[in-house]
Amino acid sequence: MHRHLLATADQATVSAYYLAGVTVGVLHWGAAKDWACSVIEALDTPPIEVIEIASANSRVSAIDALGPASTGGEQQTAGRWLLADLEAQLAALSITPMQAARSAMQVVQATALPQDAWYAVDALDDELQLAVNGAFGTPEQIGQEILLALREHSSAT
Repeated sequence: MHRHLLATADQATVSAYYLAGVTVGVLHWGAAKDWACSVIEALDTPPIEVIEIASANSRVSAIDALGPASTGGEQQTAGRWLLADLEAQLAALSITPMQAARSAMQVVQATALPQDAWYAVDALDDELQLAVNGAFGTPEQIGQEILLALREHSSAT
């Protein structure tokens, strides 16, 4: 999703993005493998960590390879990119508001984003449960609020 950002970011931050994304289920592990293959094609001598990511043959092996490669990466930047991915997925209706909220809370924890992002989404998740049960607002309204919260916290600096 962030091709222009991934192309200009350092490899550790991109690895942190894929590590958190694959771990919490926002991204498929094959996306990390594809990115690693593109790095290998672009460099004369790619780092061994990137080669190990490209060699992954399962989700678990991709996560294992991404761990060392993400050392020193900007975790919060990776987290904001993942929140932007969730925002895009929710806007495209490829995930439900409930899936977006729960994944966002996991992303915040996995990438050390400020806890106010977690609390904001957690409160909206609670409101969504109330809306589903007919006690507070509508699921559509709360879904829009989740979309706005993802947008806000994906662009926070």
